[in-house]
Amino acid sequence: MSKFNNELVNEKSLYLLKHSTNPVNWLAWNKNSLKKAKKENKIIILSIGYSTCHWCHVMERESFKNKKIAEFMNDNFISIKVDREERPDIDNIYMEAIQKMGIQGGWPLNIFLMPDQKPFYGGTYFSPNNWMRILDNIKNISISERNKIQESSEAFTNEIIHSNKSYETNKIFNVDTLVNEIRIKFDYEDGGMLKEPKFPMPSLWNSLLLQSQLYDDNEIYKHVIRTTDAILSGGIYDHIGGGISRYSVDKKWIVPHFEKMIYDNGLFLELLSNIYKISKNDRYKKIINLIINWLSDEMSDVDGGFYSAVDAESEGKEGKFYSWDKKELLNIFKNENSCLSNEIDLKNNFGDKIIITLSDKTDILSEKIRIKLNKERNKRIKPITDKKVICSWNSIVLIGIINAYQATKDITYLEKVNKNITFIKDKLLNKNKLYRILGKKNYGYIDDYAFTIKAFILYYESTLDKEYLNLARELVEYTISKFYNDKECFFSFSSSEHEKLISNNIQIFDNVIPSANSVMYHNLLLLGKIYDDVLYKSIFNDMGKKVKKYLNNFEFMHNWIYVDNMNHNKINEITINGTLNKKKLIKILSSYSPNKVLNIKKDTNNKNLKNKQSFILCRNKVCDEPIFDIKNLIKAIKIK
Repeated sequence: MSKFNNELVNEKSLYLLKHSTNPVNWLAWNKNSLKKAKKENKIIILSIGYSTCHWCHVMERESFKNKKIAEFMNDNFISIKVDREERPDIDNIYMEAIQKMGIQGGWPLNIFLMPDQKPFYGGTYFSPNNWMRILDNIKNISISERNKIQESSEAFTNEIIHSNKSYETNKIFNVDTLVNEIRIKFDYEDGGMLKEPKFPMPSLWNSLLLQSQLYDDNEIYKHVIRTTDAILSGGIYDHIGGGISRYSVDKKWIVPHFEKMIYDNGLFLELLSNIYKISKNDRYKKIINLIINWLSDEMSDVDGGFYSAVDAESEGKEGKFYSWDKKELLNIFKNENSCLSNEIDLKNNFGDKIIITLSDKTDILSEKIRIKLNKERNKRIKPITDKKVICSWNSIVLIGIINAYQATKDITYLEKVNKNITFIKDKLLNKNKLYRILGKKNYGYIDDYAFTIKAFILYYESTLDKEYLNLARELVEYTISKFYNDKECFFSFSSSEHEKLISNNIQIFDNVIPSANSVMYHNLLLLGKIYDDVLYKSIFNDMGKKVKKYLNNFEFMHNWIYVDNMNHNKINEITINGTLNKKKLIKILSSYSPNKVLNIKKDTNNKNLKNKQSFILCRNKVCDEPIFDIKNLIKAIKIK
């Protein structure tokens, strides 16, 4: 036990609590700590990270536990620690600042602020010697060049406030051009893009999958499959326990950065489900099941929520839980070595260790080997799970499992969905406001609302339960009143009721997680059609016009393009006359037809349709003749 205790000891965040025993006098971000910086006129060291971040652990061990460094920080600075998952608003602002300084972003994020919170210098991981040198330099210039660094901080703050302006383009939006530009960046040998590290980016491939189906582009379809298969045979996918890691450090997807985030897995479930709808390849169905089992067995709160992440480290070593000695593997399978070598590549690929990868790139690990290895691995000390329950990430997982239910028709997935959506409604929703994190009374940001609305709409589509459609509408009304910036035609990250920071960012660009604005764009399209709502349609159109200024890169605008592809190819508006049982509904949903909305009409004025199950299919307010056979409906709406 450490003899040190700082103010973080009263926090709930696992990341902040980990730093509560550092000799650094860490403060949490709050009115008192910011007031203290102003009163003492001291430079703020703002250090941002999260509990499963490997390099955050390293810097803590090397620098923040170092008494000499801690003493220097305590004497000369106000040191504030922030968990980026609790306060993404703070993280967004200062990550933008780092990038404006010409530094590649990442975590830990260590940035120096004037007492008024304006940034002037920063970086990510620093070795102890570099950190001490920087601290000394900052201390000196804060005395000798105070006016200069104040001016610098004003300039960076101005850039942050107007950051989106710098990304505007006069280039005319043309999807074909953007698609051809992204093709050039494909890694046709190993899947993904021609860059390292490689992130799975399931949302990007999901958008390209739709592109391939709408425009019969077999080259793109093959590359989506190539990428997915490479991920599923590499070390980035946990063949023993299920779930994908955050990224691969190499081009072949072999060595992961071992932390597992639930949002990656929720987004990956959505991609796998859509691929399965098209291909009906059982490999994807089996992997879907393994990922959902991992989420249920390892990442579930008793009430139905999902924990946020699993650490990359165990016993202070990255990947220790996931790597094997060759002798160890051969010993476990004494009499079955040939069987083992047929399935697993037994070459060292992680120093003198083996991360499990598959010999056959289109298969999955046999259940016999998987169960045996899982039993052995569970004897080890497990990495720590961060049991923080985050609203937006839960909704992303919920969306993934709903998609899995639609694709596979597995009723057990719907049971898990029912449990999680009830949890969100009962524990994270307070009237029309969402809490960001279970157990904390801080209200959600736009990403929490955007993904929860999307999940509620998708749940309605899957069950025809109008309670959640109505909740989705209530949440949209709230986001428009509290987050929408009608001058910019986008949603701000924080609401008008949140703490006022030096900037209220508007996030436009899609990354690993699609931007909340592009998700709201999708939500407004669907709800505008379902309710025929003039305001929703108007905001959707305004966003669509405004975003054209930024549409010059498929990779970072992929979800906007996904929604536009749906819209431009005409939304299939299906009115259901009469009641529809689950078996018939799931038949409709299991086909690949993302550009659809469902509406229920229990009574009809048409005498010919009275007491008959029928469907009216409309596109752009032009309706076809009633359809009575569900097979004909599926044929009419199915892409390809």
